[in-house]
Amino acid sequence: MRLVGPYLFIFVGVIVGLLTTRLFSKNPLRYLPNVVAGVVGSFAGLLIRDVMDITFGGKLSGALLAAFLGALVLTVAVNLIYEILFARK
Repeated sequence: MRLVGPYLFIFVGVIVGLLTTRLFSKNPLRYLPNVVAGVVGSFAGLLIRDVMDITFGGKLSGALLAAFLGALVLTVAVNLIYEILFARK
């Protein structure tokens, strides 16, 4: 698990980044920032879960859920900030 875990969490972040890009816009230039935000958010969610000592589900399912929620929160925040700052009027 020590070798597979980080790749699994990176994969979760990439998938969430791609899905939020499809949700917010179809612009292909926004895929890369969302994927990066998804990966960073995935690890941030795991860090917050470990620091706050939150346990839900099993070890793997709890880690995947924390990674998913962290990636989702950060990518949605990045997309909302992007829409506010760079929206065409």
